Amino acid sequence: MQRHTPFLLLIFIILMSSKLAFAQYTNSVGTPLPPDAAPPDQQIFRVMSPEPRSLDIQINLYDGESTLYPFETLLIRDELWQPIPAAASDYTVSDDAMEWTFHLRPGARWNDGRPVTAHDFVYAFRRMLNPINANPYAFFYYDIKNAKAISTGKIVDINQLGVQAIDDLTLKINMERSTPHFSHVVSFGLAYPTPRWAVEKHGRRWTEVQNIVSNSGFKMSEWQTGSHMTFVPDSMYNGPHKPFLEKVIHPFRYATAQTVLAYENDEVDIETVDISDMDRIERHPVLSTELVKTPGRTTWYLFFKLKSPFNDIRVREAIARAVDRDAICRVVLRGAAVPAYSMIPPDFKQYNGDAMRPYQAFDPKRAKDLMREAGYPNGRGFPQQDMWIRAPTPSMKMAGVAIQSMLLEHLGIKVNIKTLDRTAYMNKLYNWELDFGFLRFVADYVDPRNMLDMTWHSQPKGAGRHDWANSNFDTLVENAGAELDEGIRTNLYKKAEEILVSDYAAAFIFHPLVLQLRKSNLKGYTRYNDGTVGSIMYSRIYKSR
Repeated sequence: MQRHTPFLLLIFIILMSSKLAFAQYTNSVGTPLPPDAAPPDQQIFRVMSPEPRSLDIQINLYDGESTLYPFETLLIRDELWQPIPAAASDYTVSDDAMEWTFHLRPGARWNDGRPVTAHDFVYAFRRMLNPINANPYAFFYYDIKNAKAISTGKIVDINQLGVQAIDDLTLKINMERSTPHFSHVVSFGLAYPTPRWAVEKHGRRWTEVQNIVSNSGFKMSEWQTGSHMTFVPDSMYNGPHKPFLEKVIHPFRYATAQTVLAYENDEVDIETVDISDMDRIERHPVLSTELVKTPGRTTWYLFFKLKSPFNDIRVREAIARAVDRDAICRVVLRGAAVPAYSMIPPDFKQYNGDAMRPYQAFDPKRAKDLMREAGYPNGRGFPQQDMWIRAPTPSMKMAGVAIQSMLLEHLGIKVNIKTLDRTAYMNKLYNWELDFGFLRFVADYVDPRNMLDMTWHSQPKGAGRHDWANSNFDTLVENAGAELDEGIRTNLYKKAEEILVSDYAAAFIFHPLVLQLRKSNLKGYTRYNDGTVGSIMYSRIYKSR
């Protein structure tokens, strides 16, 4: 019997090891982790970002940078950017899409223990549209009844905004017109409820670490100015997006100081890759296996302020025709972008770039002829211009230099490259203080209304990015935004897009992919057949064993 003991002991050890290997853990707020998850003390996710000026992004989106926001909107976006329930467990829409009713999740609480109610959302929407706050993104909500009139001061009584609490858990939003895309609008990160008591006590400082009141699966635990911020699970949260992670840490860095060194040193778990690092990554035995691509949903374009010389359509077309997009995408961006001939990226099902190509395709001969017709043969007499780029990464600076070189080579135009940080740039942009620039627009949601109407519909100074205006374009996008028939809606957007492109409101340059490094033990996102991966949802990701 004794001679069998070592064998039985070995079996026992194997069984116990197997049990431990497949043990399912529970995190600090009681959330069961996936079967392959590492222990809770290893569930720490680090990602760098510029330091926010404020997390009160309802007042100025551009203050926020790319950190986690500890606020839960009515709906949130899944990893394909489709709206899914969040603070609202469900919602109903009238047949004409003019009345949206959201049913809030019972038992939801702020992290100070107070209940989250429909009144908190009413206060939030009124705050975003109150002209005293000068919110540059107020136009985002102009489909709501009386929103534009309130934001522009034509209606003084803010109680007339079409957002009301039917009871503590029922929020009704009435629209100016049919708004079939509104689920996308309320899934964007700005439309979170706002704790009135915290705002009234602390003003714009209410989102600082010692004051912040939040309602998502995460709460802020630390904000060390100049160093980092930390978020941890909130035990008050009772919703469907409870996190697996124990901590999310954002070390701070300047946007222009992006490198992969911190990733290589295991200081972060994910890092956006600039093209300038690609040679080394592709040769590296580990980094090359951790490189992933995500849809960019982005358009880079050259914009013009419509004063001399850019008020001449021949000049705008000449610039559009002088840029060799294929060369920029192939050589400068190493195939991580596709040429753009319009505003809507190929990630959208309404993409129509191939049909728009004839208007803006590279044609240096026609570009030279247009400049001569405009009175600037070989660039003679053309005023030297500054081309403004917002906090460019090395590769975007390289793309700007390539454009600078092409304009000089094909048109004889000399431009200087100038840069500004994100907030200063956007302030000048909305005040129409930049004559010429190279800029991107990243979609807020995957609907043409965002790329066309929200960006190019005529707006007064201070409310719109650009001073380009076309009444026919405005009419088409207004009609498209309210159209319930998807086929008719798409055709209206196509007509509007053709006006935008053929009037050379901008020279559209490229649509990038997002290149990222993600640690091999980072799980909770999907890999798709086209080689791309899903966007990161903080509530889903975790570290595996």
